[in-house]
Amino acid sequence: MKNLKIVQIGSAGHYEYALPALEKYGFDLSAIAPGCEGEFMHRALRDLGKLGYSPVIYNDWKEMIDKETPDVVIINSIMCYNAEMSIYALERGIHVFCEKPVATTFEDLERLKKAYYKANEEKRVCFCGMYGITYTPHFEAARRLIRSGEIGEVRLVTAQKSYRLGRREPFYSSREKLGGMIPWVAIHAIDWIYNLCGFKFKSVYASHSRVANGGNGDLEVSAQMIFEGENGAMATVSSDYFRPAGSPTHDDDRIRVVGTRGIVEVRSGMVYHLCDGEKIIENVMPEHDLFESFCLEISGEGICDC
Repeated sequence: MKNLKIVQIGSAGHYEYALPALEKYGFDLSAIAPGCEGEFMHRALRDLGKLGYSPVIYNDWKEMIDKETPDVVIINSIMCYNAEMSIYALERGIHVFCEKPVATTFEDLERLKKAYYKANEEKRVCFCGMYGITYTPHFEAARRLIRSGEIGEVRLVTAQKSYRLGRREPFYSSREKLGGMIPWVAIHAIDWIYNLCGFKFKSVYASHSRVANGGNGDLEVSAQMIFEGENGAMATVSSDYFRPAGSPTHDDDRIRVVGTRGIVEVRSGMVYHLCDGEKIIENVMPEHDLFESFCLEISGEGICDC
């Protein structure tokens, strides 16, 4: 693969999705910068250091982009800045690997879409959101089973994202900065419904609540969504921060897909196929992880279907 030059902005998100490919291919991660004043970068610098990287540290991310002229920018600062950073990179023809939500207002989303399409008028520029959970072995096994037609036509989907609340950084208490529970947490489950099932969304009803959020300001701790799809198919997503502190894992990711010939459930990292009887489906490693797929598409050696 082409030796891509990469820079990183911020340390608040899931930059770790990029680490396996950085280790595998030895890409040139040349520089790093905080996305806003006071953002701590020690976690990212520690993890990159373990892989042998010692990037130049900038105080200004715009200066870093302009001086380094990278092929790819990894964007994972506080979420309200994602759109501005992405637009700045796209306007310079730079590929973007961005934490979600990629925008926290509809106005920023429209600006980002315009920047993306304008950039692609001049040359091919790739933009990828950080939806790495879909690339885990259990979701890959479920995706292959569902997309093979084994359970028939998908009629009903129920998905869940449940987290421990734990101690959160101060920006989580600000809806303006975080963007809300649905675009930060529930969006993963929406991605599963689309990616695993090929679900075509027509309409949605959604609601959220801040009640019992442990004094965390604007932080929403529960949300529910109901989707209508094509041909009368339906889907629901629930998300919450009420997973008990003593739970064996931080998260509880589940999806149940009902088809006309069978049912598939993913829970506790296992895949269950219910047809004539119930059987456990062996997990399948994806051919590539998310960031590797993204880089392969940039290099013209593959397609990233995220």
